[in-house]
Amino acid sequence: MDFKNKIVWITGASSGIGEALANEFASKGSNLVLSARREAELQRVARACEVHGGSVLVLPFDMVETAVHAQQVEAVLKTYGRIDVLVLNAGVSQRSFVLDTQFDVYRRLFEINFFSIVHLVQQVIPVFQKQHAGVFVPIASVAGRISTPRRAAYGASKHALIGFFDSVRAELHGYGIQVSTILPGYIRTEISLHAMNEHGEKYGKMDPNQAKGLDPAVAASKIVAAVAVGKNEFFVGGALERFGLIVKQIAPQIMPWMLRKIRNT
Repeated sequence: MDFKNKIVWITGASSGIGEALANEFASKGSNLVLSARREAELQRVARACEVHGGSVLVLPFDMVETAVHAQQVEAVLKTYGRIDVLVLNAGVSQRSFVLDTQFDVYRRLFEINFFSIVHLVQQVIPVFQKQHAGVFVPIASVAGRISTPRRAAYGASKHALIGFFDSVRAELHGYGIQVSTILPGYIRTEISLHAMNEHGEKYGKMDPNQAKGLDPAVAASKIVAAVAVGKNEFFVGGALERFGLIVKQIAPQIMPWMLRKIRNT
């Protein structure tokens, strides 16, 4: 798939993987829609992307405010007339033990990481069906395959996201709609700083493995290349996470023992 002149809408575009993907798609000649809550940060990302010559629509909103989703889709269509790629990157992580975590934190994580995405996808599916083309790029996580200690709600929400998009892929295949689910491992972003603790407050600490993770620009380049060739599912990260995925697949009986040995935050 050639992304030149394609309309690429990225949620969670104000930082981290979302920002890196915005720059990568812009470098391929795409026209962008950038969404997140922080408009000032979106404008900063937009200025960096505009140097590549494409147009950028800044469309700030909070994903959990599902009542505005249809309005945002209409805004994109009014500007560009179509949507070619929807990257679903908005999300939040977690660092807290199962028993300590307030039940409302579980609900909030699922509202952000799963239900808000489901709702936006429901608004975009008719657009893709009418076009007989479109690409969903949900940014899931290795945690959606291997849920580690202190990430129970986060891992569960990503498990749900992967399962949801497996069904979307199967149901919409006849419309020429592609689903490329991305499983990031440790990417050098601030995701752990903004993760929820047991009270739903910011965790505020950088994970050691996150700090040593893959550069977001490198991750974005790999992700865009995988989407371009139509990968159904694609892992991006380091050797540690890749090893874990392999063990989970070929020797699942070892995985519980490995998870009990995890000591990092």
